[in-house]
Order: sequence, then structure tokens, then C-alpha cells
Amino acid sequence: MHFTPEQAASLAGCTMGQLRYWVRTGLVTPAGLEKKGKRDRERFDFRNLVELRTIVTMLKGGVTLQKIRKTIEYLQKEAGTSRPLSQCKLVTDGNTIFEVTEDPGQLLDTLKKGQFAFCIALDLIEEELRERLDDYLRDRETFIRRLLA
Repeated sequence: MHFTPEQAASLAGCTMGQLRYWVRTGLVTPAGLEKKGKRDRERFDFRNLVELRTIVTMLKGGVTLQKIRKTIEYLQKEAGTSRPLSQCKLVTDGNTIFEVTEDPGQLLDTLKKGQFAFCIALDLIEEELRERLDDYLRDRETFIRRLLA
């Protein structure tokens, strides 16, 4: 299924001006062209919609177009993906863009040449600390009972 530029912009939540700029600067490559009278008109596919929506979401999250471009270039080169915004799992904190790797405990910082960032599951840390605290309190209670006996 293909979409006109107007449909693509509407579905992705961007303006026509943004869409034209992103196409003109190579940030997004339309899926194809359709002959419309004397000129060709871009057509967008579902992957283009995912790419556009990803860009819109990142921009709303505070990520700059420069960082998005840098991420795309890095992932195309290093991950071998031609359309990383629709092929990779990405996460952002507004400052940098991470690729979620196959290892669930690692993120790849796309803006720092693939430097790994480690995820810390706070729920597991909290659970471990609660268990340690329970052990500590039991040991302390046992010690006090023995001391008083």
C-alpha cells in the first residue's frame, strides 16, 4: 500500500513542509515515484510512515535532527541496515539515541560510536536489597537472642 505525501504527513503527524524538507535533505527516502502529469510524485510506504513517525516522536522528545541524522548514518554503516528508523529498536532520553541490542541488558549509544550503556533493572535491585535486609534482620535478631540467653 502506498500513500501520497499529504496522506503520509497526516498519518505520521508532521507538516508537509517538514516532509518536503526531510525528503529533500535525504533524511527520508520515498518508497517510489508515480507519474502525475508532467512530473513525478513521491509515494510513501508503511515503512516510510514508521520512519516519519519515529522522527516526529524523537523531535517531540527533544532530540535534534542533527542527532537523528547521525544515528541513521551510524546504523546504516555499522548495523548494515538501510532503513534503521524502521528496522531497529531505538530508545532516547532526549539527549542521545540508543539502539536496543540482542542482549537485553545492553544499549548501544549511536551518538558515541556504538559505546555500550548498561541497563539497570531497579526492580531486581530492590528485590535483592529487600532479601539482604530480611537476612540481616534475621541474623541480628538471632544474635541478640543468643546474647541475651
